[in-house]
Amino acid sequence: MNKELVFETKVTAPGIAIGAAFVFKPYSYELEQIAKNTPKSSEEQTQLEQARNKVLQQLNHALKRNQLTHGEKFGAIFESQMAFLQDEVLIKEILGEIREKSCHAAIAVNTVLSRKSEHFLNLDNNFFRERAFDIIDLRQKWILALLGRGIDYQLSYPAIIVAETLSPSDTVNFNRNLLLGILTDQGGYTSHSAIFARGLNIPSMVNNTNLSQLIKNKDTLILDGRYGKVILHPKAETLARYKTLQKEYEVVSHVHPGGWQEPTQTTDGIRVELMLNIEFAHEASRVHEFSADGVGLFRTEALLFERDNIPDEHCQYSIYKKTLLNLKGAPCTIRTFDLGGDKLLKGVTEYSEPNPFLGWRAIRFSLDNPLIFKTQLKAMLRASVHGPLKILIPMINTVDEILHVKELFNEARQELRLNSVETGDSVELGIMIETPAAAVTATALARYADFLSIGSNDLTQYTLAVDRTNNRIADRYNPFEPAVLKMILHTIRAAEETGKPLSVCGEFAAEPRAIPLLLGMGLRQFSVAPVNFYIVKKIIHSVNLKECQNLFNRAETIFRASEIEELCEGFLQNNVPDLHTLK
Repeated sequence: MNKELVFETKVTAPGIAIGAAFVFKPYSYELEQIAKNTPKSSEEQTQLEQARNKVLQQLNHALKRNQLTHGEKFGAIFESQMAFLQDEVLIKEILGEIREKSCHAAIAVNTVLSRKSEHFLNLDNNFFRERAFDIIDLRQKWILALLGRGIDYQLSYPAIIVAETLSPSDTVNFNRNLLLGILTDQGGYTSHSAIFARGLNIPSMVNNTNLSQLIKNKDTLILDGRYGKVILHPKAETLARYKTLQKEYEVVSHVHPGGWQEPTQTTDGIRVELMLNIEFAHEASRVHEFSADGVGLFRTEALLFERDNIPDEHCQYSIYKKTLLNLKGAPCTIRTFDLGGDKLLKGVTEYSEPNPFLGWRAIRFSLDNPLIFKTQLKAMLRASVHGPLKILIPMINTVDEILHVKELFNEARQELRLNSVETGDSVELGIMIETPAAAVTATALARYADFLSIGSNDLTQYTLAVDRTNNRIADRYNPFEPAVLKMILHTIRAAEETGKPLSVCGEFAAEPRAIPLLLGMGLRQFSVAPVNFYIVKKIIHSVNLKECQNLFNRAETIFRASEIEELCEGFLQNNVPDLHTLK
């Protein structure tokens, strides 16, 4: 009997999956043998083109399959891969390799695309590293087409897909009804397979231990997307416990009948606004499905990384318009591009910086690129005639930055009006509080903004001087640290003093232990990912505001994060039913 093994992993899409493994190893070939023969360049060029067309047909088939199953969802991902294959510069580079080296087309494709993927993999940012896996996928598909081999996507049983990496076309080609979860060796939160998994509401994890080499077909697996654990060969009692947890998790994390359609409020009737964070226009329709109060954060970077370029004004306008129409009158807060740091864009922000998180990012990039910034502002202003729209500016630190933003905002509006383009009358401009500088001067900043939003991820990172993407110091990244809580409290008090609305839209807003604490501090607006919505709502519905205030008063007297966490954990244990399913 196999021993139960437990592995720590990174969660890229939450949930609990239990089932048999399907180890996906589509790319098995040897190029050494064909390298021994000297080919005719003209024949290799013809084969290169034929194989490219075959891969384009495969991607087009995946796109159409995706449209049938998911509508417009994820479509741009396939379109960007097809555009990459049709890049004439790329084709010339491969043809040049064939002619100069007198090599086979498969070897030329391997050489050129490996060079490109390695370049991206060596860059110090998540977005480019994860786009490199798309290039690796295209390289493999192209080589297989040249070798006359196909890929088997047929699942004969409900399974958790285990793979070294998984591409968008791989993901969409599996039978959705048999796909229980995804476990890959490579990738991250912004990888395309992770985006697919979140969109399909299935658990997804990334491990750093090459589990695809250890796990065998039909091995029993458990993916615990609450704690980031993979359990291989679970014992009978472990399996039974997780089957119970899975049922309970599904109850609290999916649509609830009856009272769940009611406004979000505490047990003593204090109203709390609970909104959704989204990345794609189609997700806006979930506001009505969840009875949410609107979209508290629309991250527009996804528009860029689906395409690897900046969409023009009309393209952006169409996306924002679709979002607002899907909301049917519910409010939407759209954040301007938050580029830089770990979110780089080819040809725009890809150059290397000694410390990108302290460098040319977010509003700094936008203000230094007024044409790009005004294009986005114009698209938002045009879309604002279709519903209530607010514009959120990331990483503001000074009043001067706000004034500069307002200057460009007014220019964008005036240019539209000079061209007789209609815009909304009451588009609000808000700012994100993401740095200690912004938090300690929040009262002054708030006087120049219409609303505030705390980005708890970056605020924690900058307050504690901890790079949250650095695994060596990840354990030091903790928003429960008293210094971070003081920054949040100072911002809440600044919003109260100036009468400006304030929300928290980072991961801390969906941390179960933090929710009563934030309520006790005075927060009345939360914006969370769809998968966390009902968990947060359940907690708010279960607590009394006076008791939350008492919780915060006790927390203020504690100077160790671990003790604050224990205090909040105990509060949840005493006040929230089914707590073990919520974490």
